[in-house]
Amino acid sequence: MNDPIKIYNEIRSSYYKYIGSGLPFFREEYNQERNILIKETGTLSQPPIIEIVPKYHERATLRDFCVVEGVDQELDDFVNCGLFSQSGPIERKLYDHQYEALRAAHIEHKSIVVTTGTGSGKTECFLLPIIADLVKESRYWGRQRNRAMRTMILYPLNALAEDQMIRLRKALNSRNDNQNGALDWLDKNRNGNRFYFGRYTGATPFSGIKEKVRNKLLEEKRRLIRDWNAAKNSGEKELLYHIPCMEGDSSEMWDRFSMQDSAPDILITNYSMLNVMLMRDNELKIFEDTRRWLAEDKNNVFHLVI
Repeated sequence: MNDPIKIYNEIRSSYYKYIGSGLPFFREEYNQERNILIKETGTLSQPPIIEIVPKYHERATLRDFCVVEGVDQELDDFVNCGLFSQSGPIERKLYDHQYEALRAAHIEHKSIVVTTGTGSGKTECFLLPIIADLVKESRYWGRQRNRAMRTMILYPLNALAEDQMIRLRKALNSRNDNQNGALDWLDKNRNGNRFYFGRYTGATPFSGIKEKVRNKLLEEKRRLIRDWNAAKNSGEKELLYHIPCMEGDSSEMWDRFSMQDSAPDILITNYSMLNVMLMRDNELKIFEDTRRWLAEDKNNVFHLVI
């Protein structure tokens, strides 16, 4: 782990050098006096405030959870392809509250409220039950399967929704050189089916009638393809999770019309957009398909994450 004090000192030193080289005085004593002034507390920076966060108790690996709770090991296999992809030999363990959340939501079909602190893995508390249900249901999918919104994730801000997209791309849309990414697993174990997801906000292209914005949609697609190719060629794999995937077999749905035609399994939106969606016909098919899917089987569960 990086030393926070060291990081603070390095950043502050960089600012001192920038000011000294960018705004030099012709007399050295002036430079020295200026440097003394800007190094005073509160002039350029404040001392760092460090919060010591206690380590949460680790209960069991996801594989152990599956054994103890009688859940198929496929859940552990899939999660470790993306959401819990291992960077070392040590297998990740679930915190107590993550273990209880997964058991309550996936096995007991209970609603949960998570109130743990910063850095406690709250995202996993709702993503794991969602993924667990998708893995379980998808065992019975053929090459054609019913499209419906299995999960709606509601955020108050678009910035939070964008952060969630990064996690979902890693969890559901990853490919690795050694062919153990999420998409590789789905190819091998689910007949190439995908767990589709999409962000449906005011920033999602495009509003209006598809025929009238077709040219704008094509131009946006070309731009996204350029960004995707640039990210691939950069050699920085993490960049690929910050933009929509433009591969032909992608799980991500990046435009409104695709989601209106075929509902994503996971839809991320905000309260304002949801209000608009519920009042017009454009998105009616998403909700009708979801209602039909829920009526098909009493074991089908709709997840609402707020």
